[in-house]
Amino acid sequence: MKRGMSVTILNIVGAKVWGGGEQYVYDMCDEFHRRKIESFVLIDESNQEFKERFRPIAGIITGNLYSIKGFRSIKAIAREMNRHQVDVIQCHSGKYILLCIALKKLTGAKLIFYKHNIVAAKHDFYHRWIQSQVDAFICVSKRVYEAQVIPALKDKYRLVYNGINTYRFPKIPNNSKKEKDVFTVGYAGRITENKGIFELLDALTMLHQIPKSIRIRICGDGLPDNLRDLHHYIAQQGMEDYVEFLGFQKDMNAFYRSLDCLVAPSKVEEAFGLVLCEAMYCGVPVIASTSGAQAEIIDSGYSGILIDRVDGQSIAKAIQDLMDHPQERASMIHKGYERVLANFTLPKMVDSICQIIKSV
Repeated sequence: MKRGMSVTILNIVGAKVWGGGEQYVYDMCDEFHRRKIESFVLIDESNQEFKERFRPIAGIITGNLYSIKGFRSIKAIAREMNRHQVDVIQCHSGKYILLCIALKKLTGAKLIFYKHNIVAAKHDFYHRWIQSQVDAFICVSKRVYEAQVIPALKDKYRLVYNGINTYRFPKIPNNSKKEKDVFTVGYAGRITENKGIFELLDALTMLHQIPKSIRIRICGDGLPDNLRDLHHYIAQQGMEDYVEFLGFQKDMNAFYRSLDCLVAPSKVEEAFGLVLCEAMYCGVPVIASTSGAQAEIIDSGYSGILIDRVDGQSIAKAIQDLMDHPQERASMIHKGYERVLANFTLPKMVDSICQIIKSV
């Protein structure tokens, strides 16, 4: 490996559609670009959208990733890696770990495997072999680390919290997006039942009975059946006047800064909670469930609110508390912002990744 941080890094991006994992790689490459650390992304040759998105901040290497997980292109990929003197391969999905191991053997590059899910580590022969081939594992939260770490290989496992790209969330002077006479609740995430979206809507129907005006803005996308179920439920409950469905939004900064609070009532174990950090950085108090790593982000009652049960009444009570106690809400906004700034920013994340790259 080259001395210092004069290294060349390749990220494997094998998805077909843009999601949180792809944004994670994009933000990392964006920070590498600012630091003049050379990075590349390996993308399927047919995915023009990804090529255009990544091209301003990273080099592009292509292969036939959607067929046999890239193995048909392995020699060509290895040649390109050698041509660009790639030192480190970064794998973000188990679907491509065998390709990454093969590329490591062909090029001599080090291999870092990112763990983005709370899934217990497997101990069969096949997975033990994979674990022996990887130079370092990066876990994005303590919950992920505790589920994944193997005591005999503990030195390979590192905890590196996700970090938000603060460049994407500048302050909006004289923010006209926020209506002063309406308390605006927000939701950002996949539209699916296990994210607690219907319980959140139940809470809004309860709160809609109080004198103060309240509404909800929903940002996100989902499968056609899930979107149809959402719109049917809104119509069935007669909520059209105070529910705004925005779909996928590119400008998340404007979305967050239009809110009085964000609710993330997931019913599944969350490996992290990037939307919580983004909202907190934008000065929005957050309410979240305790179904995963959320408690690593939020100190409940101090920098946000955690609820143990995901149901309409619990969510409504948490929102009502924010509405009724403006001073406590203002304190929570300040403390939430300070917590994210101290722990969950992209530069801090990349600082840690750079230290790991130097050590492998």
